[in-house]
Amino acid sequence: MRFSLIFSIVSLMTILCGLAMAIPGGFDILNNDIEGACRLFISAAITVAVGTVTYIVTKQEEVPLRPKEMFMTTTLTWTAFALFSALPFYLSYHNISFTDAFFESMSGLTTTGATVLTGLDQMNHGLLLWRSFIQWLGGVGIIIVAITVLPNLSIGGMQFFSTESSERSDKSSPKTAQNLRAILIFFLFLSAACALCLWLAGMSIFDAVNHAMTTIATGGFSTHDASLAYYKSPAIEWVITFFMAVAGLPLIIGLYIYQKKWQAIKNSEQIFTYLFVLAGSIILLTLYRWNNLNQDVNDIGDILRLTALSVISVVTTTGYCADNYNQWGNFVVVAFLFLYFTGACTGSTSGGVKMMRHTILFKALSTRMKSVLQPHGVFIARYGGHPVSDRALIDVMAFMTLFLMVTAIATLALSFLGLDLITSMSAALTAIANVGPGLGPLIGPDKTFAPLPGAAKWILSVTMLLGRLEFIAIVMLLVPFSWKKNI
Repeated sequence: MRFSLIFSIVSLMTILCGLAMAIPGGFDILNNDIEGACRLFISAAITVAVGTVTYIVTKQEEVPLRPKEMFMTTTLTWTAFALFSALPFYLSYHNISFTDAFFESMSGLTTTGATVLTGLDQMNHGLLLWRSFIQWLGGVGIIIVAITVLPNLSIGGMQFFSTESSERSDKSSPKTAQNLRAILIFFLFLSAACALCLWLAGMSIFDAVNHAMTTIATGGFSTHDASLAYYKSPAIEWVITFFMAVAGLPLIIGLYIYQKKWQAIKNSEQIFTYLFVLAGSIILLTLYRWNNLNQDVNDIGDILRLTALSVISVVTTTGYCADNYNQWGNFVVVAFLFLYFTGACTGSTSGGVKMMRHTILFKALSTRMKSVLQPHGVFIARYGGHPVSDRALIDVMAFMTLFLMVTAIATLALSFLGLDLITSMSAALTAIANVGPGLGPLIGPDKTFAPLPGAAKWILSVTMLLGRLEFIAIVMLLVPFSWKKNI
């Protein structure tokens, strides 16, 4: 493991993190909050100084990274970014402990959206902007990892996203760098469009920019304690709902639309699965709530709006809240618990298992059932026109196994700390799937994670990172074989 090379790369990212802190610092100056600005600039100075010294000490010639070094670099970069991103919270004048600061930073960077902070309505705008900005940066970061790192290493079946997004059968298809550039441009366009629509719907410019960043990054941080319920605006809720749904699509779709490759969109099986799950869940839960509440047919519009927002928020792992779905009945709570397992599309900023993996597993199961019914038949599972190889299927099954295993371990660890079952399970699941809000009276959609003990917050911080980096990238570093030479 060439640690000098690894740390030189990590240090460059640390410097960029420090420079980014100057943006909210400058915003506080414009708002005449000199103390808030000074604390942000101190955080920036510390971060840039540490990154610069580390880079000078470890500077190496640019050479290709080996697979295990990619694992290590990716893991350390996200960890260092979360660590230094916590400084503005810790050094602020809001008396935030380092445990809470790190939890908030990790939640933001992994676009989980679980929060331990209260009093957001009175918080200095620079810190609120930084809080939203790290979610936006986390959304950009996971897209870069999803396109450049995971498919090349065949992590969790991600090679199928590489095939789907590159359209290898098309000789004129853009290369990976061009794909990445197009996706980032589309990401910027969606962020600007969302901010504009929210401003037109009634938000202030500051709130519109913050909510646009956290919506497109599917993070869910708000600038108010009451989240979207603060505005009491159906127009704002529909705008957020629409852009969350779009952000849950593979962002390569922007390039397809620009190039008018409608067939590529039509042939994307995970998009069909994603839209089917959204539509089915919204219709089912809307009808259930309408019937259960015995309300007039004229009220079904309000029920549909709140149900659509909540379902899309959970499936895309955004975590916004406009109504407490904990109070919608036991069936709805259990339904949301299952929705935590879904996730949106691979190639989006959302977390969770992702629709691509669900689709591949369903096709493999269907093929297996056919072979049982017709033992002499030859059946091949296909995804996107490509045969699902045994290795790809094993990759997906390994991911699912790790997902369930880490969820179970985290649940047991939280239960050991004295938390009840629904709190432990939903906290572990929402952290590993990067959803945000939990279930139950302690960490429900209208609550924060502040009541949890410090040890629980550290457990959930690690769990959030594991889920965001697709488990295997980190777990591989724990396998002794990975540390052998020439690997």
